[in-house]
Amino acid sequence: MNFVQDKEEVFDNVESFLEGLEMNSEQERKKTIQLIKKSKTFLVIDIDDVLVFVPSTFIGYKNYLIENFSGKLMEHETNPILTQLFGSTPKIDKTLDEQFLNFCDEIEVNRNDVGLSRDYWIVKNI
Repeated sequence: MNFVQDKEEVFDNVESFLEGLEMNSEQERKKTIQLIKKSKTFLVIDIDDVLVFVPSTFIGYKNYLIENFSGKLMEHETNPILTQLFGSTPKIDKTLDEQFLNFCDEIEVNRNDVGLSRDYWIVKNI
């Protein structure tokens, strides 16, 4: 798989991810939930005060499809690419952690099934 080359490709993947949460088959939705549960690094999109959390493994590859998710995180490959594109490293943020748990509630992911600490990049109003 090829890595994303610019922010536009990242945001295309964000759109695919969001569509996947809503419209994919049950098997693909399960893979999406599994990816959220396992991930430790997220891009946070702030659109009109609504936060969406997208795993870095998903957005770091060009034209990524959830059916390609093997159950193995690839953050060690995607995070350096995303750090370069966003011009900063992801940060730990306790406020975002609480918002992430609220996001999990909304998409019906059990809070006990996600890790205790995550890192975030945040983008406002894409």
